[in-house]
Amino acid sequence: MTAFEELGVLPEIGKALDELDWTLPTDIQSEAIPAILGGGDACMAAETGSGKTGAFCVPILQIVYESMQPKIFKATHDIQGGQDNWRMSIHDRDHNLGVDQTGLICESNHPKLWSGVRAIRGVKCSGKYYYEAIIESDGLCRMGWATFRANLNLGDFYIDTF
Repeated sequence: MTAFEELGVLPEIGKALDELDWTLPTDIQSEAIPAILGGGDACMAAETGSGKTGAFCVPILQIVYESMQPKIFKATHDIQGGQDNWRMSIHDRDHNLGVDQTGLICESNHPKLWSGVRAIRGVKCSGKYYYEAIIESDGLCRMGWATFRANLNLGDFYIDTF
């Protein structure tokens, strides 16, 4: 049993952390990981290099893994799904981004430019929404939820001036 498993981390994640030479959790990780896995809120402040990112990401990775595990392959391979089938639009996209006919696979034709694509459906602001992506090639990749101010050119952003 790894030191991270003693904090409540799944054996699979504990083994992966051990392979990355994360043998012992830092102080902030020892406090935050069990709290977050237990459903508690966490507000952390510590110096640079103390492991804050790991303290947040390790339990979030486990929560996502546990919630997606029973349906992970069904969701990614069920192309002919019904009303709840979420796909990328083959029409509403940047010109340098290719999207296959299923709407499940995309590829940028330019290795140094950000590319964007919209989904065929939007989400309302209530409830919890998750998505999964498998990155199979090198290059730039950024994902997230769109807002009303969003545009397809992901390298641009809106700055309020005061």
